[in-house]
Amino acid sequence: MKKKKESKLVRISGIVTAAGWDDDAAITAVSISTRDEQEYLVVNRGKGRELLGLVQKEVEVTGTVRKKEDGTRLLTIRSYRLVERDDDERDAKVWNGKKGAG
Repeated sequence: MKKKKESKLVRISGIVTAAGWDDDAAITAVSISTRDEQEYLVVNRGKGRELLGLVQKEVEVTGTVRKKEDGTRLLTIRSYRLVERDDDERDAKVWNGKKGAG
């Protein structure tokens, strides 16, 4: 008999993507897609359910991951935060850097 692997507390950053829909095309499941092309299916309860309204947003989550026999990574969310990206602010920093170099 195989020994059950324990869940591990992790911090993951990525984009919330739709992973399931009902007959009316409403999103019923989400996953987190990371920059290194890993996919974590979010367990749809507690804090994980709150991510249903954050599709296409970047988040940083803390939670536990367990791997199913088919390789699917299930992520139970303990906490999350939106990662705010201000393109205007980033462009201003680049412009200021170039201006100072001249």
